[in-house]
Amino acid sequence: MALLAMSLVLTGCTDDPSDSATASELTGAMSTVGQSLPPDATQAAERLVDLVLDGSADQSVAAAAELLRRSGLPIVTARGPVVAMPDTLVLYDAPVYAELIPALVTATRAHDRYSVDQWATLLTSVGLTNRNLTFAQITKALAGWGKTPAEQPVFTTAAAAVRALSARRGQVLYPAAEVATTYFDPLQTVLLLAHATSRFGIATRPTAKAKALGLTAAFVNAKADDDKGPCEIFTTLFETDDAVTKANSDFLKDQLKDRLAGAVLSEGAKEMFDKATEAWGKAGATLSAIMLMLGARLTLTSDKATTHFKHQAGSRAEHVTLTAKAEFDIKIAADKLECYTLAGLSIPKAGPMEGFTIRWSSEQDQRGTIQKGGNAYLVAVSADSAKMTKGTKTGADGVATLELKPPVENPAGSGEKLKGSATFIAKMDKENFPFELGDIFSLAGGPLGFAIAKSFDLVKDVLTRAGLPEQSITIGVDYHGSDIIVAKGHGRIEMILAAIPDAYVDLVSCSGVNGPFKGTGGFGGSVTEWLRLSRVIGVPIADEYPGGRATLSVMTNPDAPNPFLILKGEGGKQFLDGVLTFYPPASANSAVILDDNRVGRPVGEVEMLVAGNPFPFGDLVWPVVRVAADPRCPAVKYEYDNA
Repeated sequence: MALLAMSLVLTGCTDDPSDSATASELTGAMSTVGQSLPPDATQAAERLVDLVLDGSADQSVAAAAELLRRSGLPIVTARGPVVAMPDTLVLYDAPVYAELIPALVTATRAHDRYSVDQWATLLTSVGLTNRNLTFAQITKALAGWGKTPAEQPVFTTAAAAVRALSARRGQVLYPAAEVATTYFDPLQTVLLLAHATSRFGIATRPTAKAKALGLTAAFVNAKADDDKGPCEIFTTLFETDDAVTKANSDFLKDQLKDRLAGAVLSEGAKEMFDKATEAWGKAGATLSAIMLMLGARLTLTSDKATTHFKHQAGSRAEHVTLTAKAEFDIKIAADKLECYTLAGLSIPKAGPMEGFTIRWSSEQDQRGTIQKGGNAYLVAVSADSAKMTKGTKTGADGVATLELKPPVENPAGSGEKLKGSATFIAKMDKENFPFELGDIFSLAGGPLGFAIAKSFDLVKDVLTRAGLPEQSITIGVDYHGSDIIVAKGHGRIEMILAAIPDAYVDLVSCSGVNGPFKGTGGFGGSVTEWLRLSRVIGVPIADEYPGGRATLSVMTNPDAPNPFLILKGEGGKQFLDGVLTFYPPASANSAVILDDNRVGRPVGEVEMLVAGNPFPFGDLVWPVVRVAADPRCPAVKYEYDNA
């Protein structure tokens, strides 16, 4: 109700009824969401994150707005009316346009991402730091943020939300986390950038909760002057006087910028924050620009989910057409943003984005290591080959296409039926964007006293680099032939009283790591040696030894160890066994040379076990290798036609 009352007062500052409706509708939705939340700040933040990610469209936008408000960010509208203010502390350099919150939610739910280093570059770009913070420094600062007893609720809420968003992806933000797979989503990016760079004020319309914290009559706002314009009313809703801030300095303890500074100071790098005051104002514009850029959406579709290698050159039935569509999807009932950090910026019309360059790339298995002549499952047709290097521009409908083709099997249909996949990525070129970034940084000032007087080329670069959307799509590809994997090795088993001069395994799969692997395994040696060995290892050897050879067939699971029997000892006791394991698909390993001089690329390992255990006195571990040919597998060539 307090939010609703504030909205009714503040929306009276404009003559446009659509602005009033927008503000009061969002405020009412935020109030409804807020009433269902638990009183604990951490639990409330976690509940809001669930609503942002899982709620209905309207509910998720209201939840995001309420989460931002509880994290200290004011919610405003493009023409000036204030939708909602925080209860106590106000990050007054970082007002959030209500019109941009739907795009923020859409991008967060679509798994858009910013690397931790990109976020560090943002801090450097706006002047908070003079060089990028490291991954370890940032995650160390975040690890304990918002967990101090009697913590300011604004910090607790923002920190809990950042951790909850990571947790929903199965990530934990700490220094030892995997750098390549740990990232910030757009909502985290906005929260963290605002808390790292904004100045704090004290809300002058305190709620009962604010009064309970000691913010009483000294901070009660006098009614706004009638002659204040809609863009200036916001400045009357918080107090920034130094005496006020100092008197309430306890409320500013544990702010994120201090934790970041602490992580750096502990390493003796105080000078990194020497010009931190330069971030004020610029950071707010950067934050708003990031949110505005989220309105540029890219969709990528395919006319086929799967295809097959060609059986006849010249056929186009197996071709795949990818369609990328670029659209601007922020609907603001104004040609320009009239107030706050992006005041004066022209807004593009919602709809298709014409004339923008789409860059294409692909991620595929290294087919060249399997058979000569086919180094990819899918490549661009001859007429579209330049699109992979130079990109292609969208038409009036915002669409750009790429036609792909698979190679031709020769002979067609010979060998195992195999499966592969090709992932294609479409990305808007970093030189393009639906508004002039220079406009953001050439503004002379604004109602909050921002002085953005020079061109921030680094900020402009990082915004385009971090903010442009990309999408990917994976096409399944079937083909006939041989994906040849060899698991082969010979070793000597040395004991104190005996030795096995030749323990071996020789397996091949013609259908990749899924098998089956077929071949032989066993040992050679004299009867005397084996009788001695049997006493040493405690495994009675069957009468037919001095040597043993078994025909093997092994089905495999690429994601787990695959044990298999080679030979049993007398009475069925455990004697020789093997284990096949495979590396992750993306592993890059140097080529190896087999004992028959074939060259291949390792994809895993095969180990021989003696009496069920790894053998410590000999080398019984050998590489599992992908090779180009093996006499036990059909020979099939793959070549691209001229289509």
